[in-house]
Amino acid sequence: MFLFVAFMTFWSLAVSHTIPSFAHPFRLDPRQAPNLKSGGWLMTYTPTGSSTVYKGPLRVTSNSSSLYISGDWYNGTVQPNPADGVPILPRANYFAFTRATKLTAGANGGFDLALEAFRFRGIRKIGQNYTDWDDNETPLDGGYTISLSPASSPSGYPDSKQYFKGDLKFTSSGKVAGQFTIGWVSQYIRKITLEIGTVSGLEIPQKDSSGKRTWKSILAEVGWDIQVIVGKTAIPEPTNTDLPAGMWTVQQQHDAMLKYRGATDFDKEWKYYLLVVRRMQGVERGAMMDTGYEFNGIPREGTTVSTDWVFGTLWDGSLDTKYDWGSATGKKFVDVHDAWFRTAVHEVGHFFNLQHPYEFAGGIMDDSQSYVDAGRNGVTKEKFPENIGAEAFRFSNNDRFLMQHRPDLYSRPGFVRFGGAIRPNSASRGSLIRGCEGRHLAACGYALCSACLISLIFLEVLTHMASGCQRSR
Repeated sequence: MFLFVAFMTFWSLAVSHTIPSFAHPFRLDPRQAPNLKSGGWLMTYTPTGSSTVYKGPLRVTSNSSSLYISGDWYNGTVQPNPADGVPILPRANYFAFTRATKLTAGANGGFDLALEAFRFRGIRKIGQNYTDWDDNETPLDGGYTISLSPASSPSGYPDSKQYFKGDLKFTSSGKVAGQFTIGWVSQYIRKITLEIGTVSGLEIPQKDSSGKRTWKSILAEVGWDIQVIVGKTAIPEPTNTDLPAGMWTVQQQHDAMLKYRGATDFDKEWKYYLLVVRRMQGVERGAMMDTGYEFNGIPREGTTVSTDWVFGTLWDGSLDTKYDWGSATGKKFVDVHDAWFRTAVHEVGHFFNLQHPYEFAGGIMDDSQSYVDAGRNGVTKEKFPENIGAEAFRFSNNDRFLMQHRPDLYSRPGFVRFGGAIRPNSASRGSLIRGCEGRHLAACGYALCSACLISLIFLEVLTHMASGCQRSR
């Protein structure tokens, strides 16, 4: 068995696997389509002579100097209702990621669009899983061009003036491939549901101490709509003879989510679950329950945040000798309210496959220790916890862009595992960007010596054998 896993790991590392360069859509000129409304759109593509209809969300974000357009195609028989807003379609029907690469003004309020699509082929689960797309960076069919004109919208669309249709043509030949339509359906580009469950008597994280920063306002800044549901608030605590009272293992957290969470269908809604407990085994403040497939085979369903961890201690109550928590030292986590609520938002941010930044960014996805370091090193004017201000409740520009335009499968729950998304480098957003997923350096075009490759093989084998042990903190 070991040799088989080693061989498969060697194969996954040695075979050149180039991630398509679609991590970001191209930067376009908004003046070419001044009436194109920002927000969520429903697009359809019906190939000529085919009964298949590709449909899915189209995302448009813009300001005075730039405009970006990306989207996702799904196949299958489920037809989205434009009256429902941003379309959500079954995960098994995911077909391709699309992006606009050129936008030019057309006649009579229309515009011409150059569109590329990259077909999704599946998920590989050797070691750290990663997504598998077409083997080269050439878009499906070589790309398309579409001349879109205003048209009468079918029933259900909220803005009859924001509906366009036209012939989709092969860029290479100019031949008509089928009909393409887009219709505006929402001011938001994505929509999610967050259910919060708590142990009896614990506070529900809903807003910061000023009352101005709520789940709704924080997500609205990046174009996401969120519905917050308060679920069961009297979840019983487990009894662990080898752990302090009120402390949960990760298995118990996941079991409680499945037992007490309301009805959930990941093919009809993007729903996430936040569990509030007093203390957690191995973690001080908060962590995802299921970064991968370790429990029921469904990744990124739930996360947990604690209330009773004490600043200046570790998870087991021993003294923290590494970090100086300033005026928060000796207080319960929940009693330093803004730091606690920010961590709840931070953990939910991991649901969207966002990771801790490599350098302090002063936003939501920096962990609490980073704010301690930033205050101590003079990066922020104030020390922790006084440096948890308005900016700490905002997603960084990079994370905002990923949330707005990364393919659905990286952000929606129950699809790829945490860490399975493309990690773009620092190249400009208007260029072709490569990413490296997990530890698969061979996929990034690096030349590996045999010793390095052998080391990576054993590292991957060990990772495969110990899957499920990593948790986000």
